[in-house]
Amino acid sequence: MKVQFVDEYEKNVDSKYEICLAVAKRARELGDYLSAQRNMERVNIIKPLVDIDSLDPLEIAFQELKEEKIAFEIKKEEEK
Repeated sequence: MKVQFVDEYEKNVDSKYEICLAVAKRARELGDYLSAQRNMERVNIIKPLVDIDSLDPLEIAFQELKEEKIAFEIKKEEEK
């Protein structure tokens, strides 16, 4: 994978921490999707949203974030 700089992603996400969370969560989903696809199973997971030659879930997730195909939003707890 070509080395990516965090600055490329900060327009989509507020902090480096959020980048890590967003990409890790999406990469986990993609890993499950790719595994199910290899085993010819049906899953309810959105397939990769970008055209990329790699089958590495982390690389796909970074590309989706870079192309603004995925977003990350923190839900705030309601006060009681």
